[in-house]
Amino acid sequence: MRFLIFLDSISTATKAMRNSSLAARLIFFILTGTAMIFVGVLSYNYYSSKAAIMGEAKEDAKNLALATGNKMEAILQGVERIPGTLALVLEGYQHRRDELVNLIKKTVRKNPEIYGIAVAFEPFAIESSSYYFAPYAYRDQEQIKSIFLGSDSYRYYLMDWYQIPREINRPVWSEPYYDEGGGDTIMVTYSIPFYWDREGNKAFRGIVTADICLMELKTLVASVKIFQTGYAFLVSHNGVFVTHPEQNLIMRESIFSLAEANNDYQLRQLGREMIHGGQGFVPVSDFTTGKKSWMYYTPLGTTSWSLGVIFPEEELFANARQLSRKLIALGIAGLAFLAVLIIGIAHTVTKPLGVLAETSSALGRGDFSVKVQETGPREIKQLARSFNQLGKQLTEYIANRDFIRDTFGRYVTQEVVKRLLESKEGLKLGGETREVSILMSDLRGFTALTADMKPEEVVTFLNRYLGKMIEVLTDHHAIIDEIIGDGILAFFGAPEPMEDHPVHAVACALAMQAAMEDINALNAEDSLPHLEMGIAVNTGSVVVGNIGSEQRTKYSLVGAQVNFTGRMESFTVGGQVLISSSSYSRVKDLVEVHKSLEVKMKGIPGISTLYEVRGIRGEYDIHLKERLENLSPVKEKINVHLHRIKEKILFGKIETAFITHLSETTARVMFEGELGEWEDVHMKLFEGNGQEIAGKIYGKVTSIKPASDNLREAQIRFTSVSPEIYRMIREVVAMV
Repeated sequence: MRFLIFLDSISTATKAMRNSSLAARLIFFILTGTAMIFVGVLSYNYYSSKAAIMGEAKEDAKNLALATGNKMEAILQGVERIPGTLALVLEGYQHRRDELVNLIKKTVRKNPEIYGIAVAFEPFAIESSSYYFAPYAYRDQEQIKSIFLGSDSYRYYLMDWYQIPREINRPVWSEPYYDEGGGDTIMVTYSIPFYWDREGNKAFRGIVTADICLMELKTLVASVKIFQTGYAFLVSHNGVFVTHPEQNLIMRESIFSLAEANNDYQLRQLGREMIHGGQGFVPVSDFTTGKKSWMYYTPLGTTSWSLGVIFPEEELFANARQLSRKLIALGIAGLAFLAVLIIGIAHTVTKPLGVLAETSSALGRGDFSVKVQETGPREIKQLARSFNQLGKQLTEYIANRDFIRDTFGRYVTQEVVKRLLESKEGLKLGGETREVSILMSDLRGFTALTADMKPEEVVTFLNRYLGKMIEVLTDHHAIIDEIIGDGILAFFGAPEPMEDHPVHAVACALAMQAAMEDINALNAEDSLPHLEMGIAVNTGSVVVGNIGSEQRTKYSLVGAQVNFTGRMESFTVGGQVLISSSSYSRVKDLVEVHKSLEVKMKGIPGISTLYEVRGIRGEYDIHLKERLENLSPVKEKINVHLHRIKEKILFGKIETAFITHLSETTARVMFEGELGEWEDVHMKLFEGNGQEIAGKIYGKVTSIKPASDNLREAQIRFTSVSPEIYRMIREVVAMV
């Protein structure tokens, strides 16, 4: 940053030197060049020292974090063995009530790192008359006490520490929680299921738990010392602060809530890395003071938690800054001595150039035909010759500049501009037949989604989407032909030949679909609708070239293959990439095909085969995430009214219809009436009492078949879902 400020000051000083003498300029530029070399050396020394310190700090942080992690691992693994042993004992031997209580109290007494142990049985597992049975032994200052858990206000079999290991059939560590009615303190719990042999079958019987008081973990982590103000902390596998020097963060905040509060995208990404078991050394702002810092983070394998160690940057690079200050002082002294020496030399050298400087004023007034006498010493002759050549070069430059201005006024794509600048024939109207790959994309239901939005909101909403799509298209060397609203038409293979243009086109389409996840994440943060996009890719021969008139020209393509691509795009649903047979034949060894479709297109004879592509191997290696498309039966059918759509106009209302199966992307609907495959529909959902559910939902009918009782069955893929309906669908799917 300081180097950039230094360069800016040099630029300002250079402008101020324009009216100064040649001697002054010579002095200025020699001193400036020397100063820049000095600054470069100083910067190199500083950043080299910084890099060395960073390397050492990273290694020290890694060792410190791993050592702390190993201590915690040892404690936690020791804790895990104890309930594991109790579970084996319980599976092999039936204890009486008093024996079991004495056993767990004795176990707590012998293991000071454990706050409490519980053995929670399934309801009626011990006695047919006893619904709850869960003895719990815990520490109360110097005593070991015991209670029996289970009441109408504390149904332990509904707690996470009971439910989760029971459902997944393996031991787990819980999130930190306040155990009201149990240990009555903030703790974390390790839970392990145990079973019994019932007529030769293994049957679930209950859960053995071991609790650790959070204060013990906090004390251990607080023992890590880093410089003067550095510290260590723990976050859980959900990003919640388990320990931190700031007490108000523990269990009240997560790394994601801090990122949201500060609108810090990088902190949000760091949180994702930490909860997914990542490891690294990255710059951050201190969570409490906001000071620039560095953080090393590493996972704790036993609990899926993550340990972070904060290094204040000011303390980390203190030695490097002190060394730089000393070097600056030495450099200033050296520059002062050099300035005195250069001033004497400059006046001696530049005096003969005064006459030559006066003759150049005509050139400055724009008279590029002016000539100067090429006389005097060799250096002066060379300078005069250069002035004469400069006039000729400036004349040619002005002519070329006018040509470039005209060209940029008619073309915007860099590939096209490059071709035009290389040949003056490039402005002629006309075209050529060329095989290209055509990409056409469109947002599903965009018009309906934005119908109630303000114009400025629509523009912001659309620009976010188009900005990302244009970036992806440019990265894949696409020529963008048209952007009409939310639709994009682009092609590959012209004006410059591109041997593997089908591969570029398919990879670009997949990259565009993959980018929709980031766009929708930003939309969700701004409470904007969820967007779905369909993309079609087709390869074929078209006429491509300059189309228009002398007043306005466009580099574009026309032909039947463009129309065919448009027909293909109408069959796509959200999140889908469809490619034609001609494209598939060129990329079939690289792509992953989810399924193929046999469709009848309007104006196209015969049946056309389309392929849904989910990934591409090789150089691009892009794979779309699996979507939750498995239909699950709903607990109660959802009444729905269907409105058929043709050319964005609603008609043909169907009132006898209901949803029987549902996923996040698709619904299975039983209906009575007329409905055709690949038709677009508007759906209105109703609650059981007949009240309409707020929100908009649009879809495309992908299949229809007969059902019972004069009903027909339709598979409808959602193309546009408002936020409130999307939340309702996710809640319903989560319940089934």
